[in-house]
Amino acid sequence: MILLQALRNAFRSIWSKKTRSVLTMLGVIIGVAQIIALIGLGQGIKKQVASEVTQLGSNLLFIASGQIIDKNGNPNPAASAGASTLTDKDITILRRLPEIKDSAILSLLAGLATTDGKTSTGATNLAVEPSYFKLFSTAKLAAGRLISQQDLDQQRKVMVIDNGPRAALFPGLTSKDVIGKTVKFSKDDFEIIGSLETPPSTSAFGGSGFSNALFIPYTTAKVINSNTQIFRILLQTDANLDVKVVATKVKATLLQEHGAEDFTVLTQDDLLGVVNKILTLITSAIVGLASISLIVGGIGIMNIMLVAVSERTKEIGLRKALGATRASILWQFLTESAIISLLGGAIGVGLVAIAAILVKQKANLEIVIDLHSILMATGFSLGVGVIFGLLPAFRAARKDAIEALRYE
Repeated sequence: MILLQALRNAFRSIWSKKTRSVLTMLGVIIGVAQIIALIGLGQGIKKQVASEVTQLGSNLLFIASGQIIDKNGNPNPAASAGASTLTDKDITILRRLPEIKDSAILSLLAGLATTDGKTSTGATNLAVEPSYFKLFSTAKLAAGRLISQQDLDQQRKVMVIDNGPRAALFPGLTSKDVIGKTVKFSKDDFEIIGSLETPPSTSAFGGSGFSNALFIPYTTAKVINSNTQIFRILLQTDANLDVKVVATKVKATLLQEHGAEDFTVLTQDDLLGVVNKILTLITSAIVGLASISLIVGGIGIMNIMLVAVSERTKEIGLRKALGATRASILWQFLTESAIISLLGGAIGVGLVAIAAILVKQKANLEIVIDLHSILMATGFSLGVGVIFGLLPAFRAARKDAIEALRYE
């Protein structure tokens, strides 16, 4: 009965001060919206990464320079910084293994592609082998052709570009229009032989996320820059084999060649695990910062509730004179604080749900809002309302009835 009466009084008080109540909720609305949006964004990226990895098949291995996973299984991306430990000899040895069906090299290149005063700023420059497009890329060829084995053998200065570089270098031209055009890269002229159409992606993994990439033959990259290093080695195993068993053999083969474990062999499950852990760490850090907004919102609630206690001192005195207990007074103000916070949280979740639909349509970016997120938002809101409503509620409950009735 006490709680039911407290709910009635709380809703009556909130409704009588609608504008002030909404303004009080703003801090909670913003805080909850930020937290739910960031968590949902992290979940959306994880989902998209998993989808892209699955599209590539189930029998792939990825070899990276350095130990990007420590002994405890935690990601350590910084380990791959600096000079690569992978060599051309590594790929030659690995291609001799009977378990390896296909393979590809991926290298990152420094430099900018330019033409007629325009520059492909921000483009990812990649040196690849023809098999890269079969093993790793899900991009659609819109015009022209991909890099061939002849391009590789003859070290031709040819280039395949995706959406980003095409828009930067040839604004207004279609994929077909740019075929045969020449761009300058690293002081050399390259002919554009192919144009890709990759949908924009939020993936931290790559694959179809490389919509801002340009590609040249790996052997050509070695000619124009002798310091070209292997960034990743991609291997495709026989579909009938256990990928983890093959990964163990690949690791042993490279360990024998290197003499030290200065590389990492990853299966698709390992890769997903690394990406998920990194995204979880980043999301947790950002959510922690966003939680400051909730604290600010809680302080706002406490401030307004202290004002409400002061404004309703006579009401408190009258209720106590009529027999209201300290507990009933405390519950009245604590319930009011909690409801304000819960309503703010509900509005915050609703705003994120609407924003998620718009972002999905406009930016092809998914924000996942699931039951776990909603329950967490509810818990955050309720916690803020209760914690920051305690001081005003105790202050109201401790007021002396006679002094409260005399209050002016």
